[in-house]
Amino acid sequence: MTGTRQNTSRTVVILLIVIIAAAAFMFPLAWMLLTSLRPRADIYKEVPTIIPEAFNLDNYRYILSQEKFLRFFLNSVVVTTCTVSIVLFSSLMGGYAFGMRRFRGQNMLFYLVTLVLAVPYIMYLVPIFVMEMYLNLRNTWLGLILPYVALNLPWGLLIMRGAFSTIPLDLKDSATIDGCSEFRFVFSISTPILKPALAATTIITFVFVWEEFLFASSINVRNYTLPVYFKFLLVETQGQEWGKVGAVVIVTILPVLILFLGFRNFFIKGLSEGMLKG
Repeated sequence: MTGTRQNTSRTVVILLIVIIAAAAFMFPLAWMLLTSLRPRADIYKEVPTIIPEAFNLDNYRYILSQEKFLRFFLNSVVVTTCTVSIVLFSSLMGGYAFGMRRFRGQNMLFYLVTLVLAVPYIMYLVPIFVMEMYLNLRNTWLGLILPYVALNLPWGLLIMRGAFSTIPLDLKDSATIDGCSEFRFVFSISTPILKPALAATTIITFVFVWEEFLFASSINVRNYTLPVYFKFLLVETQGQEWGKVGAVVIVTILPVLILFLGFRNFFIKGLSEGMLKG
């Protein structure tokens, strides 16, 4: 009986800690959402309130009517979609090679690739900037997509290598005996098994590219992505229109939130399989 009470008390304490931590993380987002729905006069009144006296969508109508915002949004969609697609394909093929094939120098090559993760990505900015100047890739979508692929591919390989290592070799041997090629094994047989790992790779890459600011504001000055729009909005409004800023924040976060909620179960399982068994 005493042990049961202790377990119950421990569960309640852990639950309270989780609830408090979740509330602390969610409060800024909730406050930004409420700010985006407030009239400008309600934001600057002398005694602020948590719940707005009136709700309106004027801030969302404003940003969605701006040609610059829509252009930046399109750039983000193109760059993110292309980067995620390339990373997924490359991670799938590389994960198969590192996880199910055996060749000389395999481990050394894998460690060299994943060594990219040990270096802060800001350190790559200047070399990539100079390299793209010589290759005439600046101010193009490709000039932004390629660095994003290079920075996110190690994560994908790390996850997919671990996921492929969980597939029994007997399955591959049986498929080979039945005349299944390696490409067909990867895309027709392995892919359905690796959905959690693919979901984890997708979410990690999507979040990085969708919200990345440094490379987007330095390398691609003609095709800015959505995070750079914050800088222009603050300059245009002279830092006074926080309702519009809040609307941009919510619109920017919404795709990430939808993606994570849609694949959250796969995401957790994919990380556990890929990271722990990699």
